Amino acid sequence: MKVLLLSSPIVQKDFDRIARIPNLGLVSLAAHVDDICTIHVADLHGIENYRDYFRSIVNEYDIIGMSCMSFQYHEAMNLAAVAKGSGAETVLGGYHPTLAFKEIGESKNAMFIDYIIRGEGEATFRELVKAKLDGGSLKEILGLSYHDGGRMIHNPSRPLLKVDEIEMPYRDSRLITEGFTSFDVPIDSVETSRGCTQGCKFCSINLMYGRYFRRFSIKRVIEDIKDAEVHGAGSIFFPDDNITLDVKRLENLCQAIIDAGLTHLRYKTQASASGIASSKNLVDKMADAGFDGVFLGVESTNSRNLQFLGKGRMSEDVEKAIQYLNDNNIIVSTGLIGGNPEDNEEDIWQNFHLARRLKVDFPIFYISTPYPKTQLRAELNEMGFVTSNDLTKYDGLHANIRTRFLSDEEIQYITWQMNARYYDLDWLKYNKVKRLYPKWFFREMLRLAPLHARRKLALILKLRKSKDFFFEDMERGELCKGVT
Repeated sequence: MKVLLLSSPIVQKDFDRIARIPNLGLVSLAAHVDDICTIHVADLHGIENYRDYFRSIVNEYDIIGMSCMSFQYHEAMNLAAVAKGSGAETVLGGYHPTLAFKEIGESKNAMFIDYIIRGEGEATFRELVKAKLDGGSLKEILGLSYHDGGRMIHNPSRPLLKVDEIEMPYRDSRLITEGFTSFDVPIDSVETSRGCTQGCKFCSINLMYGRYFRRFSIKRVIEDIKDAEVHGAGSIFFPDDNITLDVKRLENLCQAIIDAGLTHLRYKTQASASGIASSKNLVDKMADAGFDGVFLGVESTNSRNLQFLGKGRMSEDVEKAIQYLNDNNIIVSTGLIGGNPEDNEEDIWQNFHLARRLKVDFPIFYISTPYPKTQLRAELNEMGFVTSNDLTKYDGLHANIRTRFLSDEEIQYITWQMNARYYDLDWLKYNKVKRLYPKWFFREMLRLAPLHARRKLALILKLRKSKDFFFEDMERGELCKGVT
């Protein structure tokens, strides 16, 4: 049996320019079936003509699996239709299918999907492949949905796996190995933990894993880093849901990286502001280990919005966290969410002013997004504030909601303006990217400078208006770079 697993080709274009990272979850799945079948992983977001590439290889496989988030679901169905046309069976997994499996099973798209794997997929996927090989029953496979008698049956959910049962990723399964970089340095992912105990209303992690935090052994993490380097990585991204839930453990991991002689690699992670702010020693140790980039989930400076989002008093830690990172020459990116129910224009702009005051390198001005099945969606629906159910726009950058004071288009335009105005001469002076990655930075400036010059000239000559450029960027799908 030959099995192919596909990452989604649909990405957020602005982020993809900074970091294009191969899919880690799929090579983790591959590690659990490589002894019973031929398994390949195709990271379709790494190539331009992904549809042609997929059509050229689809006939070689018996089972084709796809993973997707909500904004990637539509294209996953297009690929599933091609797979079914080739005679392959199809498997769907990831965050969106885990949350919306009942709706998918009852939709017209169910004809393109033979199986849905819900939640953590490693054990369920292995049992499914083994059952197909042996002709076994599907009824006892926990976490699996499948067709039977004209309807889709949903078996009971699978309990979370013990981390020592999870195999090391099988990176040799990747068919596409070039083009995955961050600031021009080849990059790969290594997970150190799974899950989060916090209850943010907008997040689907709790619906995927429950409010649990499971730690891989530091020994395994170090082995995984070494394996990623053997496969070409010069930079490592830790995609943990909340790596700073255990601050002491992260500090111990940094020491293990130092002891293992792996500080020549460049490390990046996402973290909570409270976790980073809790220990200057931690951030100093991260810098010593080779960390040069951290994404902070700041969410908002507004205490009312933090309470609504379920983020507690996080704003009190933001300044300290960013100061610690800046002091260690670590690139700071922040997630800041606008478009909450009571937001007016001034409230949304507060996020811009915070990022500017704290000299954030890459602020990401997100728009509150009512992801399926989340508490946030339920509350916004009850308020009548959800304005669109077009899942292709559920990427955090498009406005699918209104507030008590602003329409969805007004929220979108304000957010675009903030992105357009942030990357100015002041930013050029203080950002750390130009020092840490000068070649990448110079090339990006050469790419963007002509665009900005043309737009500025058109504005000065009154040939165009800012709204014209706004609509252009909306059409192009690059929402984090502009000119006003």
